[in-house]
Amino acid sequence: MLAALVVLTPHWAAWSFLGWAGLGHELAHRNVLSWRQANVALFRICSILTWSNFAFFELTHPIHHRHTLGPADIEANAGVRISARQALGLAGFDFVGLIRRIRILALNAAGIVPGDERVQALAPPGSPERRAIRNGARWVLAIQAGMAIVFLAAGQPILIAGVTLAPFCLSGFNRALALLQHAGLAAGTPETQFEDSTRTVRLGPVGGFFYANMNLHLAHHVWPSIPFYNLPEADRALTRAGRHVHETRGFLEGLGLLARLRRPAPRLKTSA
Repeated sequence: MLAALVVLTPHWAAWSFLGWAGLGHELAHRNVLSWRQANVALFRICSILTWSNFAFFELTHPIHHRHTLGPADIEANAGVRISARQALGLAGFDFVGLIRRIRILALNAAGIVPGDERVQALAPPGSPERRAIRNGARWVLAIQAGMAIVFLAAGQPILIAGVTLAPFCLSGFNRALALLQHAGLAAGTPETQFEDSTRTVRLGPVGGFFYANMNLHLAHHVWPSIPFYNLPEADRALTRAGRHVHETRGFLEGLGLLARLRRPAPRLKTSA
C-alpha cells in the first residue's frame, strides 16, 4: 500500500495537467503537432482522461481568447479565491468535484446544458452545438465506464485509482495555476489589451514542463498560435518590451494571492 502511494502521489499531481490547464489546452489550439487532426484527436483523448467534455471547450475557448474577461467570456472568473474547504479537497481527493463532474456530464448526455443565458445562446436546444455537447459527454461517460469495467475485470483495481479517479486526486496544483491566469484582473480596453486581463506566473522548469508553459499566459494570449515550446522566447520578447503588468513569482505566492481575493470559487454551473 505504501509503495503504491509513493508511486501514485507524483502521478496524481501530474495527471490534471493533461486537461484544459496544461497539455490538453495546447492541443486544443491545434499547434503542438504539425498534423492538425492529430492535435484534435489527442485533445479529445486528454479531455476524456480528465472527465472533461471536449465539445464544450471547443465552443467556448475561442470566445475566451477574443473577449478575455469581457461579458461574453464564460470560462475565466476573475473574482475567485480558494476556500479552506476547497483547499483541503484539492490537496487530497476532491470527492465533491467528482460528483459535480459526473452530474454535469450526465446532464449534457441527456441534452441539458446548465448555465446562464450566454451558455444557452451558444448552444440553443436543437442546435448542432447542443448535439455536439451531448455527444461529447456520452463519449466521456462511455469510455470512462468502459475503462473502469476493464480494469476491474482484469483484477487491477489500482488502475481505478491511477486512471479513473486520477483527475480528482491532488489536483490543487493544477487548479490553483488555472485560477491564477486571470484571478483578480479585469478586461482590457479594448478586450484584446491582454496586459490588463492576464497574469504571468514564474515557475521553475519542472512546473513549466508539466503546465505546458501556460504559466507564461500573457505570451499565450498575445500570440495564441505559438506552440507551447516556443512560449519562453515569446515571453522574453514581452519582457524586453516591458509589457508584463501582472506577474506572480512562484506557486506559493500565487496561493497567497488567491487566498486574498474577494470570494470563494463558485460551484461549477456550466459544462466542463
